[in-house]
Amino acid sequence: MLLGAGLASAAWLSSGGGTASSRAGQALPPTTTVVPGTAFTTNLLYPGTSGDVKITVNNPNVYPVRVTSVAPNGAPTAAGGVGTCATTGVSLTAASPGTAIPATGSATLTLAGAASMTSASETGCQNATFAIPVTVAITSA
Repeated sequence: MLLGAGLASAAWLSSGGGTASSRAGQALPPTTTVVPGTAFTTNLLYPGTSGDVKITVNNPNVYPVRVTSVAPNGAPTAAGGVGTCATTGVSLTAASPGTAIPATGSATLTLAGAASMTSASETGCQNATFAIPVTVAITSA
C-alpha cells in the first residue's frame, strides 16, 4: 500500500486602489555676502587690468547644492574713491564654478580674474571699492 502525503497551502489575495500622497519642499534661493575687500587675491584694479573676486554663497536649503553660475546683475557701484566715479569701467565675467555647498552651509568662492576695469574708468575711481551685483544659480547636488 502506498502512503502519500501532500502539502496544501492557501493564501487569500486581494488588491485595491487608492491615492498616495507626498509633498515636495520648496527650493530656497541662495544668498550672497561679500567677503571684505582684503579678500581680493590678486592685484588691485587699474584701467586695463583684472583681478580675482571673492564672494560667500549661503545655502539656506536642507539639502546640499552646487553653484552652477555666478553672473553680473546690474551696474557696479563705487564707494570711497578720490572723487566722482559715476563711470566705473568695472565689469564681472560670468563664471561656472561648480562649487558644492553643504545643506544650510556656505562656501567662499574665488572667481579668478573675474573683475576687470577698462580705460573708461574715471580718475575719481582711484582707491574706490566696487560693489558688483550678481545672480547666483544653484542646483541640488
